[in-house]
Amino acid sequence: MDHYEMVENLRTKANVTYEEAKTALEASDWDMLDALVLLESEGKVNQTIPEFTTKEKTDETRSSARSKEVKGSLSKLRAWIRKMIALGNKNQFVINRKGSELVAMPITVMALLMVLVWPFSLIVLCLGLFLGTRYSFRGPDINIAVNDFVNKAQDRAAMAVEARVE
Repeated sequence: MDHYEMVENLRTKANVTYEEAKTALEASDWDMLDALVLLESEGKVNQTIPEFTTKEKTDETRSSARSKEVKGSLSKLRAWIRKMIALGNKNQFVINRKGSELVAMPITVMALLMVLVWPFSLIVLCLGLFLGTRYSFRGPDINIAVNDFVNKAQDRAAMAVEARVE
């Protein structure tokens, strides 16, 4: 950076005249920081100096932005989980045998059983097919098309099992 640019830069940052900035730089052997300190000690620096940022501050700002982004994502995830639990609690997984309802449990409970004790749950569901049980979903949020698809698939599986058993 040439001397003219240095004077202009100091003049802008310290809010002083061109002559004051040039004199301070010449007195400090063209060292920008020393010239700024000299101007401050003489009381010539206006208090409305723009704030200088450091690399640490920039890193803190980035870290803060990332932190806010992560918190926002976690907040959205929590809201989605709450919504899914509410939907699962309003709708039911139903087990029928010979036309009578054996069990009707919230889908949330069924999902937890499938996750926590999946081998046992899977064995019980498959064993139920051999014993003539039927599975279905019901509730205000169950889409009729999805429910029909699931029920038809379950009926086909039950009929296939019954055909093999007989």
